[in-house]
Amino acid sequence: MPLYTYNPTSNQTPDPGQGGLAVSGNTNTGHGSTTSSTSDGNTQDRSCIWTGFPAGPLGQNSSVTLKAAFTENGSLTGAGAHNGLTLLYSLDGGATWSGTLYSSTDVVASNSGTVQASLSLTQNLTLVRVRDNLHAGTLNVGESASYTASISNIRIEVQTVGGLIVMM
Repeated sequence: MPLYTYNPTSNQTPDPGQGGLAVSGNTNTGHGSTTSSTSDGNTQDRSCIWTGFPAGPLGQNSSVTLKAAFTENGSLTGAGAHNGLTLLYSLDGGATWSGTLYSSTDVVASNSGTVQASLSLTQNLTLVRVRDNLHAGTLNVGESASYTASISNIRIEVQTVGGLIVMM
């Protein structure tokens, strides 16, 4: 059963739909280590969006999976300090963002992994979008929050049904 891998072909930072500041080292498959940090009752967000997945193979699919890798770390000082990451996906060209690939809050230790979501076997890959938001916020003077993350290897893997051999 052949496996095909498709990557986004474009990105934009900051994501116009979320605003905030730009991420660092953005590419068509992720971004480099980026830090959001703030203190004294302020917030800071950074965002990116990935689009332009190719159409994918014609024929019968046995699985369609959206995947991405991440690393994260953070620090919090004060009861009102918060941070985190949301990594979302859309299946309808960005009209709705109903899928969550990964979400974290109040991060104070290093973490990494690969996340995935199963998509419909008939999903139009050109309509898939992925976006992230790195957030750091504080409620009060004297507090601080920092959050650092990288995203890599954003892709859709399509497993197709192998050809049939017909004996006559």
